[in-house]
Amino acid sequence: MTLSAVPVSAADERYRPDIDGLRAVAVLAVMVFHAHAAALPGGFIGVDIFFVISGYLISKHIAADVAGQRFSLAEFYRRRIRRIAPMMLVVVAATLLAALLLMTPEDARSVARSAVWSVASMANLHFWRELDTGYFAPSSAEVPLLHLWSLGVEEQYYLLWPLLLTLMVRRLKSTVLLLLMALGAGLSFAWASYAFPRDASFAYYMLPTRMGELLVGSVLGVAVAITPWRPGARAAMCAAWLGAMLVAASLWAIDQRHPFPGWWALPPTLGAAMLILAGEQRRHALPGLASATMQFVGRISYSAYLWHWPLFAFYRYGWGEPGWAAGITIIALTLLLAGLSFIFIEQPTRRSNRPLRGLALRQFIGPGITLIVASVAVIYAPRTGLPLTTDDYTQQLARVRETTRPAFTFDWVCQRQRLAAADLSDPRCVLGAHGDEAPRALLWGDSNAAHYVPMVSEFAARAGVRVRNAEVGACPPLFTDPRAYVDARRSADCVASATAVQAEIAHYPVVLISAAWSSYVVRAPGFIDDVESLVRGLTARGQRVVLIGKAPVVAGFDARCMEKALRLPFKTCPQEAVALAEEVVQVNAMLRGVAERVAGVSYFDANRYLCPEGRCARQTASGQPRYFDASHLTVGASKELGQTVLASEGLPAAFAALLP
Repeated sequence: MTLSAVPVSAADERYRPDIDGLRAVAVLAVMVFHAHAAALPGGFIGVDIFFVISGYLISKHIAADVAGQRFSLAEFYRRRIRRIAPMMLVVVAATLLAALLLMTPEDARSVARSAVWSVASMANLHFWRELDTGYFAPSSAEVPLLHLWSLGVEEQYYLLWPLLLTLMVRRLKSTVLLLLMALGAGLSFAWASYAFPRDASFAYYMLPTRMGELLVGSVLGVAVAITPWRPGARAAMCAAWLGAMLVAASLWAIDQRHPFPGWWALPPTLGAAMLILAGEQRRHALPGLASATMQFVGRISYSAYLWHWPLFAFYRYGWGEPGWAAGITIIALTLLLAGLSFIFIEQPTRRSNRPLRGLALRQFIGPGITLIVASVAVIYAPRTGLPLTTDDYTQQLARVRETTRPAFTFDWVCQRQRLAAADLSDPRCVLGAHGDEAPRALLWGDSNAAHYVPMVSEFAARAGVRVRNAEVGACPPLFTDPRAYVDARRSADCVASATAVQAEIAHYPVVLISAAWSSYVVRAPGFIDDVESLVRGLTARGQRVVLIGKAPVVAGFDARCMEKALRLPFKTCPQEAVALAEEVVQVNAMLRGVAERVAGVSYFDANRYLCPEGRCARQTASGQPRYFDASHLTVGASKELGQTVLASEGLPAAFAALLP
């Protein structure tokens, strides 16, 4: 978000209270959206409103000063530093300190890395390239400095635009200049629309695809500065109400399912521009937009934006999604911190009359370098030497992690992002009975197959055979086109992995298949038909197939709850059993139906052990954690499950095909 543009002084231009009111609308919308997205689905368009405001104000002042031959690049950057840097550095420093106190060492290091990039005005580049969006990655809503991507976009615009605009104002006619700027805005929106399906992160975070919103404001600002045209009273009134309707419609009708940014960013962007234009006829600003309350919220909106996201991120990190009471409390705390910051940080630093060199050294370069050095010290500190981390905490953390260790972290569980031929011959991927015999069975699937490797290993050892496992994260076990069932970013890995498995699968008399069945069925209802076609093809050439049902899903499960509870005050980890989800019951019934229809296929459902009487315990019989995330068993739980099944019924009938 961009909140750094400020009202010009009375000496340069009359104060626009309606613009502060528009800032208030934008920042309140964003805060409500981050508190509870369903309450205002399009609240994130506040980012685009602020981009328009910023583009309008800086371009208007630059164009007017250049036309009046009084523009100073040094003065422009002096004002930008004075306005942006001090508050940003305070929030980054406070966030880093909070991360060291409240987060795990790895998460604190991640915050420190983002702090370095944020101080360097390149947070957007960092999050585009480095933000982990993998299957097991923490939620981006728990990344405390993620919101500074937008400040990076703005700061990069400030580096390039003043020089380019100065050159164009001096050399081009106003009509040509405005047409070129409008063309540039259109190209940016088009680029964002083109890029979104190919690289959504680039479209969202980077200047070329976000510059359109800034340029819409810039076109308006330059037009007002260097042309005599102003809207008449009736035109201003129409612009005000049309702009308000566009903004309001965007707040309610646009949501996260839309490809945004791109052409969907045009309605809120044009709506904001119309409201700003209407304010040129001061008496035609929307009623209430220039009220004292809205002006106050608008003035503190920069600080409010900077504070609100870390507060929400730390809350989500520790306690999950905020309810209504928590959301309102965080918003209230944000406004309180913003008000105090405005009084004690923003106003004093903005009153400084130091020249650019002294101001930059005192308010940005000096404290910025100090913060970068501190962040680098955190990033490269020894694992046991991280600031504010005791030996006792480190030992407790290691013990917790050993009990909740995911299956894919063991070298004998061969889950990959993309399977290669070497994975189908790796000796580490073979488990079960001892000896040199060729593996009789292949366990194949996604991460929901990987977490069953210890259980299957117990069964294989009882049967006296060896089993190879090969899994690929978030890819369905199919040889057909997977694009209907996976994100576009995973399709190439899924195809390559399926090709590698297809080349070797005929060597195994028995094929065991497990997957996150319900996840694929939700994406496309034909999934089970594709599964049935797969197993018919395998059994047609004499292979036996075992379909392993979907494990329970524990909604709202925090995979790292026990880790976080070591530091977070009032953090507790739920212990009560949960009901077996209906979608799991339904998809497992579909798989059972496939096994009943196709000769040579059997079905195994571990949920009768995991969820007796439909209630799924969070701990094993020995008191250890059963899950490492909402739908994956820990290695210890999977092994214990296999032992429990064998003790109860011997080798399950579904796995009789394992017997030589």
